[in-house]
Amino acid sequence: MKPKAFGWLIFVVKSVVAALLFMLAGVGLVFILQGPPTTGGHTWWAWIEYFSQHHPIGVSLILISLLATWLVSMLHFYEQMMLNQLIRAVDELTEEVTDMRSMARLPLHHWGERLGPLAQSVESLYETAHTMMIEERNIERSKDEMITNVSHDLRTPLTSILGYLGLIINDEQGQLKPADMRKYSKTAYNKALQMKSLVEDLFDYTQVKQVDFKLRWAPIDLAALLQQLAASYELEAKNHGIVVSVVAQPEMIEMVGDPDRLARVFMNLISNALKYGEGATFIRLSARKLPDENEVEVRVTNNGRPIPASSVDHLFDRFYRVEHSRNTKTGGTGLGLAIVESVVSAHNGTVTVESTDELTSFIVRLPLEPVGDDVLPNEE
Repeated sequence: MKPKAFGWLIFVVKSVVAALLFMLAGVGLVFILQGPPTTGGHTWWAWIEYFSQHHPIGVSLILISLLATWLVSMLHFYEQMMLNQLIRAVDELTEEVTDMRSMARLPLHHWGERLGPLAQSVESLYETAHTMMIEERNIERSKDEMITNVSHDLRTPLTSILGYLGLIINDEQGQLKPADMRKYSKTAYNKALQMKSLVEDLFDYTQVKQVDFKLRWAPIDLAALLQQLAASYELEAKNHGIVVSVVAQPEMIEMVGDPDRLARVFMNLISNALKYGEGATFIRLSARKLPDENEVEVRVTNNGRPIPASSVDHLFDRFYRVEHSRNTKTGGTGLGLAIVESVVSAHNGTVTVESTDELTSFIVRLPLEPVGDDVLPNEE
């Protein structure tokens, strides 16, 4: 028998037993107060008829009192039954809370007025605990993935470096041609730069994820900063057949932020467009003030290969790569966009992405001034 059905059976049995007991108690109470009838028959009906005729008010009060007592007792039995059912339901939920695939929920529609709020609180507590368990598992899985990815991305170039340097060192007979030696040395050097880039990205990412991470606020001309960054990528972009341009409205956009961190944001977005915007002919940095919202919007747009719709929601996850193969030809670490999202969030801004067959845009929106407790150093 199911616990719920068994609970109702117990309730019915208790109700019947309580009713019989109260009937007997009522008759006994009448006998005590009034005494048995001295005339007429001695049947139950005769006694009831006698007391009803001679003491109707007393009998009515006693019956009303007994009925009220019975109702209160039944209410108590009912609530006790519902409480037991709630306890059993909570026990079942407790067993399910560690099951990440469990969809178990506490039914909230039949607990009544008094137990309803308690059931709601238990359900909320369960939801919170279940969510925390899922988040904890995700964090652990994310840590494991990060260690695996870092190990892979460090091991691959390190293996190449050791291989090429080994060829040079083991050439005791001097059989290597100078051209080959330069080639091997250059390859090892480039692999070392790739490792350096990964370590720097990992360091920056862990820094901005620290609880006590603080920005170094300072006045910035954002338009001038974008112009400088575009100029620094001009040669690399030219080698890819890409033109990098800046459009700012107005020409000077004054804001307050961390210059170094914001520079890293837009450097990562430009590098991302150069590496993954296959077939692009331009990268445009367009900035405009949004006076009504006291914000500035910067779009980093290219006309290269679009981003698959299935990847858009994961672009800012650490170590996520669209090609999934962890291909080292592009030189990406999978941390660049995660750093972008973290730095922009630290500025109380947002970063989103739009990708169509024609254009792909990363849209950064930043407040012109610090928000909340963030202040300039000279204001502290």
